[in-house]
Amino acid sequence: MCTNVVKKKQSLQKIFDFVEANWQQDINRLAFKKELVKGVDNRFVLQQLYGKQKAKNKLPFLFKQSNSLYPLKVSVEQSTSETVADWKSKLVTGATLLDMTGGFGVDSYFFSKQIQQVTYCEQQKELADITQHNFQVLKANNIEVVNIEAVTFLKNTAHHFDWIYLDPARRDGVGNRKIGLTDYTPNILLIKELLFERGKKILLKTSPMLDIQQAVQQLEKVHQIYVVAVKNEVKELLFEMDGTIENTSSPIIQCVNLETTDLPYTTTHRLDKAAYAFPKAYLYEPNAAILKAGLFNEIGIDFKLEKLHANTHLYTSDKLVPNFPGRTFSILSVLPYRKKEILPFVNNAKANISTRNFPDSVEMVKKKLGLKDGGDCYLFGVTLADGSVKIIVSKKN
Repeated sequence: MCTNVVKKKQSLQKIFDFVEANWQQDINRLAFKKELVKGVDNRFVLQQLYGKQKAKNKLPFLFKQSNSLYPLKVSVEQSTSETVADWKSKLVTGATLLDMTGGFGVDSYFFSKQIQQVTYCEQQKELADITQHNFQVLKANNIEVVNIEAVTFLKNTAHHFDWIYLDPARRDGVGNRKIGLTDYTPNILLIKELLFERGKKILLKTSPMLDIQQAVQQLEKVHQIYVVAVKNEVKELLFEMDGTIENTSSPIIQCVNLETTDLPYTTTHRLDKAAYAFPKAYLYEPNAAILKAGLFNEIGIDFKLEKLHANTHLYTSDKLVPNFPGRTFSILSVLPYRKKEILPFVNNAKANISTRNFPDSVEMVKKKLGLKDGGDCYLFGVTLADGSVKIIVSKKN
């Protein structure tokens, strides 16, 4: 259905006009109408409305184009956001890049701003047709669309690319999420040699849930890892692989927290252990990207901070350390986990509660202390270096 619509410019214009006039409407209500656009299947029109609504915040570069097309809901939801795609594109340079898992084409489009010629590969014809239409709208004339299964294309192409990018499917046939590399489609571990035959460097996107150290062992020749968060929510893990380097167990790791003031943090895993101390004047909470990377000792050592406990990933210092990649607090008091001692520090029974290596969950702490979310008081339930359980009362800097 969609492919036919893409070819009929008259039908397309009717759809564009309807979407521009109605994209803010309730899609569930519109779904009950008999015919939204004459001669066009309602499902396709509703698909366009949903895509337009999602694009407003996720993909503004497409939203502002009145003649963009959108694929099925799952492809829009699984696409990279503009924020991440734009940042990611700065990682690559050169003449050629192959995007083996093109999808909705967001990554390909932003890569095309940095690379002279991008080859977008997508085996689903309808998705490839929609994406090719959008590339034309965006005047991304340096992107070639190839409608073929990616590994088949790679085996038969004579080209050698500066970069090969993969964002493998991470769901099985019934939609269940898969985390391990062996469950991805294509299976990166089975085509590593082929990738290095056809590409100088490989950039692999994986699930944020993937075990980083296990992946390094499985992938080999990993030069750098990027842990990408947006507003303190980890969105992607990126593994940069280079066939010319020796295998390493400690690649460079860069942690970024986009749409925040956090500066990137770059280091490698080291065997050194951070020093421990009881809470001092200031408390530091690393951002989500650093925690995902498992850089629990490295962040303390590099910023000259002391940890509260081996498994309590919070840090402290007497003097304020600037530019810490995460949240910083001034400590007001360190108290036993008792309601009568904590409540005098809390206004209007509201506090922002976090727990780290603590026996009770946040919900249990709120219930025991009779508190609601909010206010300017920050409570951290923690275990300290001597094994004692405490509540740290603080205010955000």
